[in-house]
Amino acid sequence: MDAASRTWPPPNPSPAPFSSRLRVSSDPQRRRRRRHSKKPKPEPPAPPPKNAPVCSGADFESLPPELLHRALSAVGAADVSAASRACRSWRDALQPLREAAALHAHGRRLKHGSAVPAGLDGEGREAARQSALGLFKRAARLGSAAAMVDAGLMCWEEGQREEAVGYYQAASELGHPVGMCNLGVSYLEADPPQAEEAVRWFYPAASAGNVRAQYNLALCLQNGKGIKRNQREAAKWYLRAAEGGNVRAMYNVSLCYSFGEGFTQDPVRAKKWLQLAADCGHRKALYESGIKLCATGDKVRSLMYLELATRHGESAASHMRDVILESLSPAIAQRALSDADRWRPKCLSARR
Repeated sequence: MDAASRTWPPPNPSPAPFSSRLRVSSDPQRRRRRRHSKKPKPEPPAPPPKNAPVCSGADFESLPPELLHRALSAVGAADVSAASRACRSWRDALQPLREAAALHAHGRRLKHGSAVPAGLDGEGREAARQSALGLFKRAARLGSAAAMVDAGLMCWEEGQREEAVGYYQAASELGHPVGMCNLGVSYLEADPPQAEEAVRWFYPAASAGNVRAQYNLALCLQNGKGIKRNQREAAKWYLRAAEGGNVRAMYNVSLCYSFGEGFTQDPVRAKKWLQLAADCGHRKALYESGIKLCATGDKVRSLMYLELATRHGESAASHMRDVILESLSPAIAQRALSDADRWRPKCLSARR
């Protein structure tokens, strides 16, 4: 068909399957019926029973004080203070926790020396330490899980391990991650060790983000201690702990990537984690970084890392350091040692 014989538009155009325009019926009677038809009104909802309790989303006062106290025992002082402003009932229920938070804060200042006068002798510092322990115990009796953890730490340091485990147990039952981790460590160091019980507490603490628990759980999974050996799971927890700032976990992640244990072998990532562990002061990472730098010909940086590894207690680094020292001129060797004097470890704040 040529262009002159075509008709436009087609005689019976087919409507588009979708259109944004309103379709208007051509039948006037049909339009009239639609206009005058009425939709049935929905039936009103049935009224509630007469004796039904009236609940609202902001009815904070209906929460039992004991449940509120237990729910907030493991949170920080700022959260307790904020919750106390919700209503009068919460303010009264949380009064013991606010008092415990004040006692705990003063105890920490005494323990770490910020509230201790300068120039005190050993007896004065020990008296301040015992005062801090007394404040921690008072705050623990008022329900502060953080105070229970600090009281347990001090009791453990003084050799009162049974009392320390009791404080850790109380804090763990309130859901405090550090308390659960410390309780797991105390089970590992028991005589005989209770590895299965330790793993049972490491799991919730690690899931809550406690870096030390993540590292200890990875160790147990790698060595099959208290749980079936699982290198893939161990590598996963090592990585989470390393990302949280645990230096030992950084070194272990580098080993996992280097040897393909738990992760696919990846030399680039292995080098990255090894370097980060060395920058944070891990002695084996410093030693291995020095060896690798020596192999690439960078003897100045290699000497610096080997010197740092020796200072951190890596005995194997001293021999290689002495070999490199003999191969360098005194001026260049002195520059490397001066770099080691100025070196400072990278500070990564580990999550608790």
